[in-house]
Formats: sequence, structure tokens, C-alpha cells
Amino acid sequence: MLSFAIDLVVALWDVGAFWRDKAVSYVFRPTERDLLLERLQNASSYEEWDGAARELDRILGIDMWRQNAISSAYDYRLIEERRRIIETARNEGDINGLLNTLRTGLVRNLGNITSSKLFNTSFAGTKRLIDDYIEQYVDALRELSVLPPPDTSGQQPTVEVMSPGWEDGETDGDDGLDDDFGARRPSAPVIQCRGGMATATFSIQRKLDFMHDTRQGFGRSALVLQGGAIFGMCHLGVVKGLLLRGMLPKILVGTGTGAMMAALVGVHPDHELLRILTEDEIDLSAFSSHGKDPQGHNERVMRSTWIGWETLVRRIQRFRREGYFLDVKVLEECVRANIGDLTFEEAYNRSRRILNITVVTAGQQGVPTLLNYVTAPNVLVWTAAVASNASSEAFYGSRQTKILCKDARGNIEPWAPAAKVDFRHWTSASYTDRNAPLQRLSGLFNVNHYVVSQARPYLIPFVQSDMHGPSAKYSTLSTMRSFFTRMIGLETRHRLRQLDRLRLLPASIRRFLVDEHLPGPSVTLVPKISLRDFVRLLETPTRDSLQYWILRGERSVWPSMAAIRVRCAIEMELDRAYEDVKRFKAGDLRRRASGVNQHRLADQAGPSSMYGAYSSSRADGSGSGAGGRGRNRGGNMSRQRRTNSITARCPPSTQTSL
Repeated sequence: MLSFAIDLVVALWDVGAFWRDKAVSYVFRPTERDLLLERLQNASSYEEWDGAARELDRILGIDMWRQNAISSAYDYRLIEERRRIIETARNEGDINGLLNTLRTGLVRNLGNITSSKLFNTSFAGTKRLIDDYIEQYVDALRELSVLPPPDTSGQQPTVEVMSPGWEDGETDGDDGLDDDFGARRPSAPVIQCRGGMATATFSIQRKLDFMHDTRQGFGRSALVLQGGAIFGMCHLGVVKGLLLRGMLPKILVGTGTGAMMAALVGVHPDHELLRILTEDEIDLSAFSSHGKDPQGHNERVMRSTWIGWETLVRRIQRFRREGYFLDVKVLEECVRANIGDLTFEEAYNRSRRILNITVVTAGQQGVPTLLNYVTAPNVLVWTAAVASNASSEAFYGSRQTKILCKDARGNIEPWAPAAKVDFRHWTSASYTDRNAPLQRLSGLFNVNHYVVSQARPYLIPFVQSDMHGPSAKYSTLSTMRSFFTRMIGLETRHRLRQLDRLRLLPASIRRFLVDEHLPGPSVTLVPKISLRDFVRLLETPTRDSLQYWILRGERSVWPSMAAIRVRCAIEMELDRAYEDVKRFKAGDLRRRASGVNQHRLADQAGPSSMYGAYSSSRADGSGSGAGGRGRNRGGNMSRQRRTNSITARCPPSTQTSL
């Protein structure tokens, strides 16, 4: 009887526990929205993030807001009218009308389409009308870039003649050109013209002039990598996220730790850069050579509380004094191991990226604050990055920061203009608007838009991006709390700027709370840093931790990708189209020169000896046939012109083969 009672109690307990768990799971089970938000936050690729964002828009009814073009935040009538005019001109093949329409819309914020209000309602993007307008503009540029020149032979023109493009920075020969137009890998999908554009023609010179003038009128974007200490590795994730979506600007600016990351990015063309960021090809041997066993050190740190706190205190003291957590000597060796002794102009010739590094000196001593292939072509990139991280002499003692360059013979020597210059940490700078590095950048390269990667986590309340997307929490209390927090942050930032302009802000506070002023519209990308991430300050960088920070940087890009696409898609297409047309123009001139030379040789030698001269030139290697002669002579002439131009601006060391 007793055993039966015990069994009954146990059975009732099990039944009660079962229904208790069912009730708890029913009341507290995550909703579909919660599951999608979790997918959104933990996505490992943009495709996964975008899928979750679109599904969230669908279940929350936000996709209806995107489909409705009407909004007081922008001039939807103007955008719809321009979209319709471009579409009509393309369908009718009206080249002149299309050119005029495209020329009159060279404004990023046309009709206020870049307003932050248009990017904080939907998870997946903005109004579909804005996306359609940008798509129409980009497709029109692509069609114009592939239109063939007028055919003088009387045959029907076809667009396939100019349909392939090239990838910037990827060269098959010494001169970067090729007579075989379709020999290069396309950098953009082949465009099949439709409607009236299928039979339209566009002369090469007129096309080149249009692309150049339109590109100049629209302006260019620059990616600014600001500071970050150990969190600066997030910059590489920002670069990867933009590169994979085709939105990586050609102009890079690095400051502090960001200068080292910009140096690593600025020396590699796209195909190399993607491989480096995805296949763990970054050389971290500098950390292992100093730490002997970085992986073992990390494990010991996590096991030993005392060692961990000792390491943290040491790095915090270094950061307070000098502005970085990691030993700068190790960072120097890491950067040099990955980029070598390349100069700014060698890096530009190799990658076609315009790398800029800002430095700060103790006074106005004639050294440019912005180093690039124009202002300092023969300076070694890695030494400029080190100078951007320089601390005061009181802390680095006898170890002076020196900028090195290459002389006329390619030998490395100190850069004379900076021989007696005392470099300072970048947070010690106090520029006027006239001599600020970013203002100088605008004048040199026509920059009027900035994409800022801000990796200093203590500035998050002050520099949070306007393009942050909708709030994951829909309660009125959380919305008001977010609004007031942001307003307090913006007001505090404004007052700090005022104190800084009046020189009333102490240097110890300025180092942490004041960032550089941007002389134009911008999009700020800030990675989300949790409290657990600060524990990683105790770790020595490894491949696993590098990939962790890269993913953090990528995730900071995805919510702002729709805003970046609206601001930069036209610019990126203009850059690609201009480079394609410029290369085709150069190849066309070489082919014409080759034909003229062949006719001259034929006239001089006579009909009977024409093929004999051709054979002898093939035998001694001084020429080739109808196609080869033009390629060799044109290639040598182009190579000689390029060599002379480089020698005129900087020592011949820029001809170093890589």
C-alpha cells in the first residue's frame, strides 16, 4: 500500500511537472519576431542578415511602408519624375536627353534621399522608389559605358564590342593594357542593352569626356579608419563588408591604429584583399615571436586571474600614456611583415587605391599632415603608419619615430623633411578648418563624402550612426529612453567641441572624448562592443581573435548598407565605367598607331618585300605581326611613358617588382 502511494505521488509529480513546463513554455516562449531578431544579431554573413531583415519587415508590416513612395522626409515627386525621364530616354535610345538628365542630377542628396529618417523605419532598406531611382541611374551608366562607337563601315553596330570590363588593379602586362579587349576578367556583369539603346552609338572620346566630367561633378567618397586600440581590428571587418558589396571607396584615410589597418588594405588590389581577409593570410608572426606562445598565453590568462589583471593594468597604463593597448613595436613589425618596404606611390601603382595617413608634429615644421602618393610619394608606408601612432618623447625615450623613404637608387634612408620633426600622438592635434587633414584631402582628390569606421568604444554614446535602423524594442518607454540618451550624447559632443575650439579642454580628456571634425556629409559605422569583449584586452592577437573582430566589423556595416548604397552606388559605377572607357580608349589609340606603322613599313619596303620584313622582325624579336607589332611597340612606349612620369615625381624605386 505504501509503495502504491509513493508511485502515485511520483506519477502525479511527473504529470504536474510536465504541465508546469508546458505552461511556462507557452507563456514565455519566444515569438517569431524574437527569433528573427536573434538571427539578425547573430548572422555570420550579409545574405543571412538581409534574409532575416526582410522577413522581419514582412511580419511587422514594414514592407508596406517601403512600397508606399509618399513621405514628407523627401521629395518623392522629384525622384519619381527623374526616374521616369531616365527610363523613357533609355527605352527611346535618346542619348542626348539621357546625358542631360544624368548630368543635372549629380547630387548625392537629391530630393533629400539620404535623410536618416528614411533609413530608421525598415530593417531591410528604404523606400523602393529611391532604390528604383538609383538602379535606373546605375543601369543607364552601364549601358552608356558599353555602347559601341559609330560604325563607318555601314554594318549594324552591336554593344557586345565593349561589354566586358576589367577589374581595377589587375594587370596582365607591364603597361596595364591589352589589345585583346575581352581578355580581362569582368568587374561588372555584362549589360545587354534593350529598347532604343540596343542600336544606339556613342563615340569613345565623347564617352570618356562624359564619364570624366560626371565623375568630377559627383565627387568621391573616402573611408576613414579612426583609432580603436585593440578594437581597431574591427576596421578590417568594415573593409571586408564594404568590399563584398562593391561599396569600398578607393580613397582610404588612416589615423592611429586605423593607419596601420589602412596600410594593410591600401597595398592590395581587390582580388588579393578578399583572399587575405577570408583565408587567414595576415601574418601575425610578430606577436608570436614576442609572446613565444600566444595561444598558450591566452589560455593561461583565462585560467589565472592575477596574470589577467596584471596584463590589463599594464595595457591600461600604456593606453593612458600613449594611446594604444598593444606594444607599438610589435604592431610595427606586424605591419611591416604584411606590406614590406613599399612606398606610397608603389602602393598606389599596385592597388590603385589612394592611401592617406595622417601624422601630427610638435609644430608647423613644413611636414605635410596628410601623407599619400602625391604629397610623399617615396615615403615608406609602414613608417608613416608608425608616425601616426607616435607618442611623446617622454614616454618613448631614446626611441625616436623616424619616417623613411627610398632614394634614387632604391636605398632606404631617413626622409629629409622629417629628420628633425618631433611626432605626437594623433589626439594631440588641434587643427583649424583650413589646415585639417580631411580638408586637405577634399582639395586633393575631390572628396565630398565620408564613410567613418569608428572603433573607439568609449565614444559610442557620442558617435552612434544616424543610420541605425528601427529599434528592436517597440515599447514607448524604450523608444523614449533611446531618444533622450541620443540627445544627451549629441549635446555633450557639441559642448566638448566648443571647449576644444576655445582650447579649454584638458589633453587627458580630449584624448578620449573628441574625434576629428568631418568637412562634409558622412555615415558613421560603430561596432557593437559588449562587456565580455573587454576581457579580450588581455589576449594576444591570434587568427581566431582576428576573425572574431573582423566579424564584429562586418556586422557594423550591414544595418547601414542601404544608406551607403544610396550614397555611393552611382559613384562606384562612375569609377568603373571611367576606368573601362579609359582603357578602351588607350587600346584603340595603340591599335590605330600599329596600323599606321604597318602601312608606313609596307610603303617603304614595297609590296614584294613586305612579308620578308615581317619575317625578319619576328626572327630577331624586334616586332611581331599585325597584332603583335602594335602590342610590343605600344607596350614599350606606354611603359617608357609611365617610367618617365614616375621618375619625374619620385625616385625610380617605385619600379620595384612585387
